[in-house]
Amino acid sequence: MIVLENTKQLQTAIKSISNFISEGNFRFNDKGIALRAIDPSQIVLVNYFAPKGIFKKFSVEPSLIGINIEDFDKIMRRVFSNDVLELSLEDSCLNIRFVGELDRTFKLSLIELNEEEASLPEVAFNAKITIKARILQETLKDASLFGSSIVLKIKDNVLTMEARGQQGTLKTLIKKECAAVDSKEEINNKYSLSFFENLIKEADPESDIKLELKNEAPMKISYKIADSEIQFYLAHMIL
Repeated sequence: MIVLENTKQLQTAIKSISNFISEGNFRFNDKGIALRAIDPSQIVLVNYFAPKGIFKKFSVEPSLIGINIEDFDKIMRRVFSNDVLELSLEDSCLNIRFVGELDRTFKLSLIELNEEEASLPEVAFNAKITIKARILQETLKDASLFGSSIVLKIKDNVLTMEARGQQGTLKTLIKKECAAVDSKEEINNKYSLSFFENLIKEADPESDIKLELKNEAPMKISYKIADSEIQFYLAHMIL
């Protein structure tokens, strides 16, 4: 059985993952819970890990369970703010129990999926950016007024973001006090704006987001959800 008191962090993680992944394998071992999967369009790879230490109780046998993440997300959206979450396996179901003012148990049927785990891209990133989530979220909202894609450029360790459409263009220079940029080369990459927005929309606005880039390579996007970590690899587009 697994017991979690801070249910918000798992709820937020599942919500973020379900934007791209409808089904996936959760891996349980003595270190915690992990999920790694690629979305059907093969544009986004999700790599999530919740360490054992965030749980009040963590007593599990090493196992792999396949679940419908969209259904799991619907159930997790029903958690109340003061609920304690209990997860356990019974026959071919995942028992999801919320204990608070009410005592509710949802049984989610397990599904059989390919057990092979997606491989992480082998990229030697040349640029690293640390930026407040709210700064990045607002910049992408601006970009969505004009374009369906966004171009990230780095020159002399200064980050700019550009969007272009029939209605007009946007160029945003991110001031140095708003982002820490460390780049070994000039960067000029384009990414899907809608995917990028959805990847970071669940991040706490005051948390830090880390971006890692290399020309003509996927971008790695990492941030914390309380004490767990979620990473995304977003495929680049042709300029």
